[in-house]
Amino acid sequence: MAIVAIFLGLRAVHGNQPHLVPLHPSGQRVVVVGVAGHYALTATDKAVLQGGPAAAQLGAVSIRPRYIGDCAAAGWTTLGAGRRTSVGGLCTPEVRQNRVPDWPQRLRAAKSRRGDAYLGTLAKFTTGCIMAVGPGASLAAARPDGSLAGYQSLDQFLSAGSPTLCPLTLVDAGTDSDRVIAELAGRPGVTVVLTGIGPPPGSRNPEPQVIYVLGAEPGGWLSSSSTRRTGVVTLTDLTRTLIQFGSPSTDLSTAPLDGAPIEVLPQRLSALDEEGHLSALRALSEDVLVGDAVLGAVGALLFVVLLAGLLRGRFGVARLILGLGTVLPAAMVLTGALPWNRSSVPGLALSVLVGFWSLALTAAAFGLAKSYRVPVAMVGAAITVAAFTVDAALGGIMQPGSMLNSRPVNGGRWYGFGNVAFATYAAAGLVLAAFSAHFLQKAGRPRVGLLAATAIGFGVVICDGWPTMGADFGGVLALTPGLVYLLLSASGIQITWTRMLALAAMTVAVATAISVLDWLRGPAVRSHLGAFVQRIIEGGAVDVVARKAIAAGESLLSPPGAVAVFGGIVLWILIFSRLVPDLLVHIPVFRALSIAALTTAILGTLLNDGGVSVWGTLTAAFSLSAGSAWCELCARPPLRPSLREPARHGS
Repeated sequence: MAIVAIFLGLRAVHGNQPHLVPLHPSGQRVVVVGVAGHYALTATDKAVLQGGPAAAQLGAVSIRPRYIGDCAAAGWTTLGAGRRTSVGGLCTPEVRQNRVPDWPQRLRAAKSRRGDAYLGTLAKFTTGCIMAVGPGASLAAARPDGSLAGYQSLDQFLSAGSPTLCPLTLVDAGTDSDRVIAELAGRPGVTVVLTGIGPPPGSRNPEPQVIYVLGAEPGGWLSSSSTRRTGVVTLTDLTRTLIQFGSPSTDLSTAPLDGAPIEVLPQRLSALDEEGHLSALRALSEDVLVGDAVLGAVGALLFVVLLAGLLRGRFGVARLILGLGTVLPAAMVLTGALPWNRSSVPGLALSVLVGFWSLALTAAAFGLAKSYRVPVAMVGAAITVAAFTVDAALGGIMQPGSMLNSRPVNGGRWYGFGNVAFATYAAAGLVLAAFSAHFLQKAGRPRVGLLAATAIGFGVVICDGWPTMGADFGGVLALTPGLVYLLLSASGIQITWTRMLALAAMTVAVATAISVLDWLRGPAVRSHLGAFVQRIIEGGAVDVVARKAIAAGESLLSPPGAVAVFGGIVLWILIFSRLVPDLLVHIPVFRALSIAALTTAILGTLLNDGGVSVWGTLTAAFSLSAGSAWCELCARPPLRPSLREPARHGS
């Protein structure tokens, strides 16, 4: 009951977080100035923000179209479609007689490889005309047939005094963004949005870029429910927001749009705040690699020491290293509890932070294991499950800043649990559930043990899949079958194909119900789960599944993926051929646990677009726990003879 009360308390804390408020333009006309390669504020930007109204809205925008590193034309096209799309190398748009002449080729590029973006969506759903200024802007302003309501070159626009003839004007500022902003800033009745739109010519840098708004209320950080990150929005968010500016009464619940309305976290900000925000966001993409490199180097050294210890029969050293491995996922996620990315040396700060958490949690794991007389692997799994569950209950606030975060430069999963987080959480949850059932049964409380294992297992499933926590649809489908197999084995119930099929149907039904409930919340707050239901309604679900399957296949067939697959197979062979027979003598449920973990790894690999990351991470995490339990038996002299006894087969 105490654990339930703590969890509910954390959820209450999540519910009391500051709420975003709608962004309201102060004028009847909106001008969007798109700039390629706008990674930092210019002197003109700073002057406008410092000398303008106090109600400026600041943030960073993910400029990623369908493919990372695509040209700025893809960014403009994504803005016009409201969905990530590609241009198939057509990076130099032209306009002739108020029409994009190569529009048919651009439509084919958008639909290639199962693309589901609808070009011209912005113009289709916006009331009133859209004026395009510059060739890039024509791709966002064009109607579904490629025609334009109005077009001017940038020189014509500037020489005419930058007229705003339509309710919405899109400006491809090129290299003249400072001049454009200087002319438009402070103009009565006009709301100006300056946004990065894509990498500059010759570059493939997908890093988030500057976005700010002048002439709107209230001031603060630009945010949206599609990122759930303060001060971060996407180009598709801007699409939906522009439509709502011009057509506030239009029903967009079934429109083919992926973004959410841009909102504001009210706060008085300055240009200095924006620069610090961009720097901190950049550290999450770049300096996190320093922490990864340091962790990898230390891990390689410890692996050599581990092998040497095992070969010499020094199981105490191996036990210590493997025990550290069981709490490492918790240490990595807890790095997100402190703002290391805002320090002057973020890479060093992150390395020190993960080192501190690793040592502290390792000491705690060994201390608790000794006090309760349980394996370190069980305590390490409990610490990892606790860390992830606390983060899930708080809405995933540690994930963005943790070493497990999906790097902003990739513009992929902005919130919830990604593939690596799911894999480590799932492995720890299965280990903790199995060991809890075993040790409580050994203590003469089998029903309590099974109840505890069920609560732990399904608690992990719920935290991983719930839309306002982990928001991981694939994780629910991947983890549930293995978990139920483990619970059935621990309970002694015979496992049949009929029951397994019923289990599969139940898993799909539960995941579907959660997704539909998420969809009913509306497009402004849906997670990935509800967005997929919308795809089904539109008839584009097959495209989504096909794209994910292609991505998963490519990840497995790549050189690093092939190495991970082969290495994982070797580890699983070792687990089932050596560790399972040895541990089965003392932990009868260990075979079922290993089968459940392997099942989850396989399903997770097949159901996620980054499949190889699930396979490699879950295999490694489970191997560390299994190896820790095995070394613990080997390190205790009274138990060593039992390792040579014939293993009892069964679950």
